[in-house]
Amino acid sequence: MSGWSPGLWDNLLRNDPRRDSAVRDGTGGDSAVRQSASRDRLERLGVLGRARPDPWRRGPLHDGPPYEVRRRVQLVREVFGRERPHPSDAGALFLDTETTGLAGGTGTTPFLIGLATVDGDAVVVEQFFLRRLSGEAAMLEAVRDRFQEAETLVTFNGRRFDWPILEARYIMSRLPVDPPADHADLMSAARRLWHRPLGTYRLTAVERLALGIERPDDVDSAEIPGMYLDYLRTGDPGPLEPVFTHNQQDVLCLLHLRRRVRRWVEDGEDPPPPVDWEGLGVLRLQAADEAGALAALRRALTVEDDPVVRWRIAGRIARILRRRAGWDDLLALWEHEVGGRGAWRVRALVEAAKVYQHRLRQPDRAIAALEEALAVIEWLHLCDDPAAAELESLVLARLNRFHALSARRADLSLSAAHGRCLQM
Repeated sequence: MSGWSPGLWDNLLRNDPRRDSAVRDGTGGDSAVRQSASRDRLERLGVLGRARPDPWRRGPLHDGPPYEVRRRVQLVREVFGRERPHPSDAGALFLDTETTGLAGGTGTTPFLIGLATVDGDAVVVEQFFLRRLSGEAAMLEAVRDRFQEAETLVTFNGRRFDWPILEARYIMSRLPVDPPADHADLMSAARRLWHRPLGTYRLTAVERLALGIERPDDVDSAEIPGMYLDYLRTGDPGPLEPVFTHNQQDVLCLLHLRRRVRRWVEDGEDPPPPVDWEGLGVLRLQAADEAGALAALRRALTVEDDPVVRWRIAGRIARILRRRAGWDDLLALWEHEVGGRGAWRVRALVEAAKVYQHRLRQPDRAIAALEEALAVIEWLHLCDDPAAAELESLVLARLNRFHALSARRADLSLSAAHGRCLQM
């Protein structure tokens, strides 16, 4: 409290019991009695008689600037070894945040913003740390220029977590900020490449199991919000040093991950195991590299045992071959490469019949493929396979349509021949 208002003073006098008794007795009370009663009441409340602490200054936490910036510069060879960063890294901004909560939402505050850039032969890591919550707007304003100058923002789960939180805090601080023109979220690539072989695509797991980078004595991400709240209570930044190290390693890991993903996806290099070859094929398709995608998907077909996954991979290969009009390769895919038994063999024979009928114009071979499919379905009936009835309806319907189409074509040919005879 910085001063007294007349309303507060009147309320204290009005609620004083001695003033009420004086009014009831009819004496009315004098000014000295009222002032003495009020002073006693204020002393009991602790307002008078001692110095009042400033609620905004409670030790070292509230001394100095509201935020601080740590800056570390390393040579490129110290980060990448003998290899060089990708040329596009020069215009990229790598971002990772540490926040007061992991669930996101408007109330979540980013207290540590880690940024990395490649500047010539140096890798620059900057960490903006919020020393007290009242300095959030100042810290966001200092970081805003970095976002506006970057050609590409590189994150891991930044589309769903980091950037929405930052955008919300900018809005609450009434600071305009434009979304990044190009946002490369590496989590989608990590999910495609490692979710099936590793069972996870968390950044720390990918870093250790796929990239071969170890983090000794790393802090658990789930503990970081609580560590910052402890700092706000105690003002001691010492226990937060592992959080700074964790954030810096996350940002540097983004550089390693992006460089390798681009080599595997855009430059056509084969990644070391473990890797999901189907996922690599999808990423190459997204990068408009059909030849590289086809190679990766064919490799996925050779190493995959699950018939459901094999059929999905074959469908991806078939779409590429149709676009390239590779009908012989498409026929070989369904007749030999897909393989399988039972219901999967029936589906492959139906697809082969389509190629024979519509692309290669070999109706006899198409009928032979469908009749072979019916023979397999008969065996499925004997095995009480639940898919046999549905597959039989599918094959018979296609066979009937094929015969009807052949009959119509024969009638048309006969009519055309009869017309020519009449003209003669």
